[in-house]
Order: sequence, then structure tokens, then C-alpha cells
Amino acid sequence: MVEKVFNDEKDVKREVKKLLDSHKWFWWCPPANAFGRSGISDFHALRDAVFMVVETKFGINKPSPMQKGFLSSINKEQAFAFVVHEKNIGWFAVW
Repeated sequence: MVEKVFNDEKDVKREVKKLLDSHKWFWWCPPANAFGRSGISDFHALRDAVFMVVETKFGINKPSPMQKGFLSSINKEQAFAFVVHEKNIGWFAVW
């Protein structure tokens, strides 16, 4: 098996998109600008009444306190919240 090479967060996002599409999730990316809400995750997805969010990171980047709060609020609602980076994307793919 050939291991994928990730050079930046865009590569991680591209792989998350492929995984969501291949498993037929309905997904969207909320705006990350003045019109969006601070701390909201990069991807929101829905399939078979299951909701999940995915925050993507690369390298040493970690979720901000606001992002952690958002992820926690999703978990409290019995939904799934993931932080996916180049080192754990294989685990996300298995999930």
C-alpha cells in the first residue's frame, strides 16, 4: 500500500472530501469569514440521521479554544466531532 503524502492542510481537506464523498455523506463547509461563526468546524456532514463535524489541521497546528468548545458542544448533542490531521486520517478513514 502506498502511503499518501500531505504537504499542508489543503491536502488533508482534500482527503476528507474524498472520504466523505466515497461514503456518500451529505457534507458542507460553513464559511470561514466575517459571515461565519468563529470556532465552527471545517466540515459538517449528515448521513442516515447521523451528524458529524470535522476540524482539519496539519503539522503542529491544534484546535483553538473556540474550536474545542464547538467540538465539545457537538459531542454533548450525541453527534460526532473529529480533529483530523495527516497523522490520524487513516483512523478517520476506518471510522
